[in-house]
Amino acid sequence: MTTDKAKVLCKNCGSTRHYQTFCPFKKRQKISQCGKHAKAWAAFRDKVAKPYLDMKFGHVCAVAGCTETKNLDVDHIKGRGSHPHLRYDVNNLQYLCRNHHRLKTDGKL
Repeated sequence: MTTDKAKVLCKNCGSTRHYQTFCPFKKRQKISQCGKHAKAWAAFRDKVAKPYLDMKFGHVCAVAGCTETKNLDVDHIKGRGSHPHLRYDVNNLQYLCRNHHRLKTDGKL
């Protein structure tokens, strides 16, 4: 049961939408990395971590049996929140494909 009060005109496409949900037609912007460690991490990842991981393990996902070599993320084996002292330790890093990285983040891997 909806009421006219709940209906709102979309600013982007002009259609009526309910409960101010997002407009699927609005172009989404990339979320900027603005944390205090973001720039330092990006520089470390590109100049130190990736070359190290490529040399030591090759450019492949670390999950056994996975052969993905594209769209690899640099993952912290032990989380940054619980182990902040390992943030820039190359021995705490591994490559994970996007799928396995998402599964690990969601606690399913």
